[in-house]
Amino acid sequence: MKRIITFFVALAVCVSVFARGNDKVLFGGEMHNSNSTTPESLESSFLLARVLGFNAVLAAVPWDIVEPEEGTFNFGIVDNIIASAKKNNLLVGILWFGSYKNGESSYAPLWVKRDTRKYFRCADSEGKASTTISPFCTAAQKADAVAFSRLMAYIRDNDQERRICVVQVENEVGAFMERDMCPAAMKAWERCKWSKSSDMLAPQHFMAEAFAGYVDAVAEAGKKEYDIPMFANAWLKVADAPYGSYPNGGPRIAVLDTWKARVKHLDWLSPDIYDPGFAELCDPYSQGQPLFIPETRREIGRYYYAFGEKRAKGVFSFGFEESYDDPYYSVECRTFSEILPFLDADLPSRGFFREPGVVAPGDSLNLSLGGYTFCIHYIEGEKNAHGIIIQTDKDEFVVAGVGAWIDFSSIPGEECKIAVCEELTEGRVSQILNGDETGHHNMLYLRGRLHLDNYTAPDGVVNPAPDYGLSYQRRFWSSAHERFKTSGIYRVKLYSYPSR
Repeated sequence: MKRIITFFVALAVCVSVFARGNDKVLFGGEMHNSNSTTPESLESSFLLARVLGFNAVLAAVPWDIVEPEEGTFNFGIVDNIIASAKKNNLLVGILWFGSYKNGESSYAPLWVKRDTRKYFRCADSEGKASTTISPFCTAAQKADAVAFSRLMAYIRDNDQERRICVVQVENEVGAFMERDMCPAAMKAWERCKWSKSSDMLAPQHFMAEAFAGYVDAVAEAGKKEYDIPMFANAWLKVADAPYGSYPNGGPRIAVLDTWKARVKHLDWLSPDIYDPGFAELCDPYSQGQPLFIPETRREIGRYYYAFGEKRAKGVFSFGFEESYDDPYYSVECRTFSEILPFLDADLPSRGFFREPGVVAPGDSLNLSLGGYTFCIHYIEGEKNAHGIIIQTDKDEFVVAGVGAWIDFSSIPGEECKIAVCEELTEGRVSQILNGDETGHHNMLYLRGRLHLDNYTAPDGVVNPAPDYGLSYQRRFWSSAHERFKTSGIYRVKLYSYPSR
């Protein structure tokens, strides 16, 4: 009976956390790998996450820590994560560092690493073993599955507030070779369809099927204990990258369909996006499944695009602790947290991001929403340019961002203008913009927020910093681009009237 009650509680939480209409999207950062290993380092990361405005963090749980000796488990690290999440009012995604982490098996327990006969490794064409456990090693897969199932059972029984809401099974699986050629892998190759295929990617599909099967078996064991959302992530292959420079066999774009056909117990597959071309790399992972990005660069524009344009379930910048003293990153994160209630409400949205080196500084694009066309003009000279448009009512939109200006159109033969434009700060109206600030109601200038300090004059008098922004003409002034400013949030109401 207890197991049945627990199942339905978990199911309700799962629906609550990932039904995009009544719950939270996950906005946050992935902790550095070792920061979850002690209460002190864990709390320092969680506290920073809360101050930055995150509502979630991803934290590692390594296999070698929870099962240092075979059959002996210690889940103190999980207790610490749950306690710190509760203290800082955060949701948590667990990263299971089991057999694989970045194409290596460095987080497997010592009793697994030492026994290379039972827990054998991938091998090259000369029979030389690597440091990566072979996906054809059923003994390792079963041992990993046992540990993972015990972990999930512990979370089920001890996470009373259901702070842990999602789990990544392994991390960037694969091997740094074209094809595993250990004896077990060679037998599997001889029997499989890929050995007879003329497809140049046949070895990659072979490896993808093997690693997908391994990961799915581990996920299945965990799901039997506690059925919350689970996923696997991919180290993406840079164009023309040779074998050996990335772990082959993970759910990369080229073999994504192979992974989807093989896994039955994962809820989605995720990309770790560090390479240029962020928008393009999001596309395959947002088709037929939710977009969830566990690792990406600490570039705020990526959040705006993924949540606004791709309606992502979660986006996390890796190693956010490194940017604790980056004023731009920290203020931008806190600003983005102010628009989370609009994202949680599942309102129609669009997003844009001028990625450096990918989108030209002076480019423009048109986005349609709510019967209007928003023409986004990126401002030359601005270092950062990104934004999100959220429809909050008929003819009403919340727009957040910086580094661009927007004009509007509706149906042909009508003029479109701003009826009301309000600047929002922490949910309140801080200014009503008109005149020069809106080009006389013709456009919205994402002038952003200026961060000003009091000024001490030569005579010792302190001039208090005023509350003001940059008017729309300043988009042409180089001096305006050099100001320290971050994203602003604006609520605009539009109207149209016949042009004749």
